[in-house]
Amino acid sequence: STTLLSSPQSRPSSPLPRQAVFACMSARVGSISDNQLGGWYSYRASKAAVNQLVKTFDAYLRQSAGEKAMSVGLHPGTVKTGLSREFWGSVKGEKLFGGEFAAERLVEVVRGLGVEGRGRCWDWEGKEVPP
Repeated sequence: STTLLSSPQSRPSSPLPRQAVFACMSARVGSISDNQLGGWYSYRASKAAVNQLVKTFDAYLRQSAGEKAMSVGLHPGTVKTGLSREFWGSVKGEKLFGGEFAAERLVEVVRGLGVEGRGRCWDWEGKEVPP
């Protein structure tokens, strides 16, 4: 489970690591400006909320830790899991990822981000997902 730092009592007593990153799983469908198809109301709304959380929590981290910590959202693409099963047939083979591949790509994206990438959502290719 994930616990957010929401009050002075829940803040860690020791300093944050030098380059801490809080990364949330998001999805391109959470982009309000990139929504051309509609549908998937609950899923889209939940991912838009994740993106808002990333932005808001990053503001907290910027104030409390400066450049020592940041928050980002990550879009793994279509990962071959039970959640995406009904879409496997409509996704090009090279765009349907195994879990390990998706995880490796997202770790590389996070490693490549500097503080200028904070508070935003990034896909598996390191491209920004528009808000």
